[in-house]
Amino acid sequence: MNLDDKWAERRKKGLVRYLLIDGIIYTGGPFAVVMQVIGYFLFPGDAATYGQYFASSIVWVRFILHGVLFGLVIGYVKWRRNEAAFAAGNSGVE
Repeated sequence: MNLDDKWAERRKKGLVRYLLIDGIIYTGGPFAVVMQVIGYFLFPGDAATYGQYFASSIVWVRFILHGVLFGLVIGYVKWRRNEAAFAAGNSGVE
């Protein structure tokens, strides 16, 4: 199965599913984890320990925002890029 066939299968499932799975979970999730670890070292606030830092509700709000917003933006950019490449490779076929 070549890349065009893989993309054709993914695009059949739709943009919303692509944004949820490939955008938020696969891209936004790891980004959010890295941002929270970096945040602990750069901006610990009043937290004296790692546990206290992650017990703070603002940390979890930031985690969700980082994951969702970054995932949606990057997911949409990837979708558009893949659609353009697919259309260029299959012009006149569909």
